[in-house]
Amino acid sequence: LRHLGADQPLAAIEAALAQDGVLRRLLPKTSGIALMRQAPWECLVSYVISAFNNIPKIQMSVRHLARRFGEPIPIRTDAAGGTHRHLARGAGADGDAWTFPSPERLAETGLDALRGCALGYRAPYVRSLARRVADGQVDLDAMARLRFDEARALLLDLPGVGEKVADCVLLFALGYHEAFPVDVWVQRAVERWYFGSRAQTPRAIRAWARDRFGALAGYAQQHLFAGARLHGRWPA
Repeated sequence: LRHLGADQPLAAIEAALAQDGVLRRLLPKTSGIALMRQAPWECLVSYVISAFNNIPKIQMSVRHLARRFGEPIPIRTDAAGGTHRHLARGAGADGDAWTFPSPERLAETGLDALRGCALGYRAPYVRSLARRVADGQVDLDAMARLRFDEARALLLDLPGVGEKVADCVLLFALGYHEAFPVDVWVQRAVERWYFGSRAQTPRAIRAWARDRFGALAGYAQQHLFAGARLHGRWPA
């Protein structure tokens, strides 16, 4: 439940978000959105891979990493003879599945092998991150116990981590619900629905969102993103 964000009081959260006029009009179509709590290491690498990338290629890269460097997940048979499989991010069309590779495994992997997973210029970032986590320079779990600004500063100091990637890791792995990742969809939605289509910088939008939505900024971001992607215009 925690991984899926189902342990959060979504009804109360949405009632609070509905105090905002824009979100009140979006919520009938976006209700039910929860914030996943992913494993920090997998989340960090996945979002580093996502920079200047598209979803099919991101999925392919993560799948290749899991297949080549993760551990296979065995089939379990229940008493009735049925089979069950915990599907990892590396699940393939043939049903086989693997765990996401550990930082220790990727730390010892050559760059050519990582590039073979369609990482391109991101391969050195992934290996550098793996080495820092594996040798204890970076403690992702400990970051979740820091103040928001402290954790964000540490993430931004890592190779391959920019503003959006840092905010995604804070929101989807470390439990900082005040994080507000700004991509092109969210930027357009905020500019159009709150600023009369006047251009705003991502930095200005992040500051505005934390001031407006406080500890629920991450939930607001998800509803705005869904509204922009699913509907593309002001909801009827």
